[in-house]
Amino acid sequence: MRSPSLLLLLVLLAAPAAAQTWELVTPVKTRSDLAAVHLRSPLEAVTIDRTLGYVLKTTDAGDSWVRMPYNMIDVPRALVMFDDERGIIGANIGRFYRTTDHWNSYTTVILSTLGNAACLSFVDDQLGWAGSESGKIARTTDGGATWTLQTSGTTNAFVALHFANDQLGFAAATGSLLLRTADGGTTWTPVPAPISASMRAIHFFDAQNGIAVGLGGEIIRTTDGGLTWTLQSSPTTNSLLGLFVRGDLLIAMGNSGTVIRSTDGGATWSAQVLEPFQDLYSASIDPSGIGLITGEARVYRTTDHGATWAPVQIGTYHSKLNKVSFGTDLQGAAAGWLTMGGLENGVIRTTDGGRHWTNVTGGNAQWLGVHLRPNGVGWIGGGQGVNRSTTDHFATSTNHPGPNVAVRCTWALSATTAIMGGGYINGGCYRTTNGGTTWEQVLDGGDIYDLWFVNDNVGFCGGAGGSIARTTDGGATWAWIDTPSNSDINSIFFLNDTLGWFAGNGGARTTDGGDTWTLMPEVPQFTMSVFFADPDTGYAVQYSGYVLRTTNGGDSWDEVVPAPFDVGMNDALLVDGVLLAVGDHGDVFRAALQCPTTPHIPTVLQSGNTLCTAYRPQIQWYRNGEPLPDATTPCITATAVGSYTVVVTDALGCVSAPSAPVKVIGTGVEGPFSAAPLLLPNPGTGTYQLRFSAARTRLLELHDVQGRLLHQQQTTGTDVQLHLQRLPAGIHLLSAREEGWTIRLVKE
Repeated sequence: MRSPSLLLLLVLLAAPAAAQTWELVTPVKTRSDLAAVHLRSPLEAVTIDRTLGYVLKTTDAGDSWVRMPYNMIDVPRALVMFDDERGIIGANIGRFYRTTDHWNSYTTVILSTLGNAACLSFVDDQLGWAGSESGKIARTTDGGATWTLQTSGTTNAFVALHFANDQLGFAAATGSLLLRTADGGTTWTPVPAPISASMRAIHFFDAQNGIAVGLGGEIIRTTDGGLTWTLQSSPTTNSLLGLFVRGDLLIAMGNSGTVIRSTDGGATWSAQVLEPFQDLYSASIDPSGIGLITGEARVYRTTDHGATWAPVQIGTYHSKLNKVSFGTDLQGAAAGWLTMGGLENGVIRTTDGGRHWTNVTGGNAQWLGVHLRPNGVGWIGGGQGVNRSTTDHFATSTNHPGPNVAVRCTWALSATTAIMGGGYINGGCYRTTNGGTTWEQVLDGGDIYDLWFVNDNVGFCGGAGGSIARTTDGGATWAWIDTPSNSDINSIFFLNDTLGWFAGNGGARTTDGGDTWTLMPEVPQFTMSVFFADPDTGYAVQYSGYVLRTTNGGDSWDEVVPAPFDVGMNDALLVDGVLLAVGDHGDVFRAALQCPTTPHIPTVLQSGNTLCTAYRPQIQWYRNGEPLPDATTPCITATAVGSYTVVVTDALGCVSAPSAPVKVIGTGVEGPFSAAPLLLPNPGTGTYQLRFSAARTRLLELHDVQGRLLHQQQTTGTDVQLHLQRLPAGIHLLSAREEGWTIRLVKE
């Protein structure tokens, strides 16, 4: 939970809250395998996660993703879209998922004799083929509604499939096998090719000319319909796993973050490595030049037809997030655990109010409890007494020995004094006054699930069987309190030393510091978190994700946020007018209840003279500060001279600040259209490193969120240092005049 001093600033939440829905802000996990991606516009795309079994959709070119409300138990492995609405997914056990509304819904077909579908190829919306891991090929003539097995002549696993037309097709399999058919798949024959490894992607430009890429970075070409193939020069020895083709533009991607690019139909190639040790599988680029690459726990975006790429989604731990705490409205952390079923132990942190999260290096422990103070001091704890402390909101942390107890909750009183509560064995509360060097058991017994301190002296803990204890001396001594319930207490919260609430399987409140309690019968079972903005206005978040709100101190409750599909939420709090919850599978959700104190700054993507921003209920583009008539769509074409900005309005009616300006001269966006550079570290404490893809003269500008210029610096090279030690802490906007990109720079 968050510090009491910050919650007292949220009294404005007493105003009526509109019903909202949860937004998933951690859609990509460290276990995610984003096997295929398809763009239907510069902003809209769909991808499949073949490890976790989900379909994800974006409307802002990959900045955020919606996890569609169904889990594909038969894991999706290959994706083909026939048009903007209709498509098909090949999955395990021969199941095919089909949609007619861009994956808002789907139907299924099963060809159980096929086995796990591994690849798909369609020549139109009716005629297509599927290859499986068991070496089988099936054919459909009705868009995947029905399938017929063909004889492939192999049991090797198919990894790539491509048909140039309704007769000529190729299938690549493990064991360096390449098969060819000239009769629509009725018969398949091996093709002698100068390859030593399996091809993983094939494309034919016409019936004669084709190209394939595969393991070891091999590239082969044919000019006679695939009868013979020629080994081409390749700029990489890393395996290539996917291929995107649009005209003469070719993008191949593969192991260790390798991306190779050709703009002359594959005659010559250039190579780059986006990030070592992360495999890439698929790319899709809109004719505007905006596109995405997906892969192992990663999504990258281009705005220049693949010449450069920048990360937009970095996978967070696939963990059971148990507790969350914020020190300020921007800085927070969540603790997670569970090492079965592919779930990981891990701690994640945010520096922008929970909009984005990154993994924290803190050791492989079952993390269960976390607490942060406004000054950056905090503590995490977990199984068998493991614990770490921080002084910088978990940007870094220090390990300490601990007692033999499963630590389920923590509270940092200072850099040297902290409380841990837990159970399983040796249950109770433990206290350190020497920075974690030693711990003393100060409350013996109980299975403690949550801690809450009103100030540095008065605090409460609650847990199994409705047990609550109170301290008035900073946790040195504790006394048990009688409560009216023997149900587990998951969350305990106090506004001051007299007014408090608890919740778990039901709830209760006190007005005399815990001496007596009154049950709140409308608080449901499996409530995981309860918190109040003022004596009247409070929220209860249930495990399934639905949120109740009271405006009379807990006498009655009404639903304000419905439960999302198939989630489990374990803790929640309020951050600057936004509900934020953490839960199973590493999920972090946000639901805005009021406009933020600092307005959102929209991002403008540019490619040539195309300018785009994320979909919102209301969008207005401006030129030279004046609204452009009818310029209310996510993407516009900038043709007139001037400075372009955009303002968006969200579903709550919250109006954003203007975006960073994009200057236009003549009929195009001014200057070279560069992707944003890599900024490290971010957040940082004063010294930053910028890495550009190309050297040129640039004028860097740093503004605050109100648009005031804080710093200017002219640069020429590809590696640039920024010395911003005197910069005030907070979020700032870094841009380069005439290049159009903007980076959110965080100073701690």
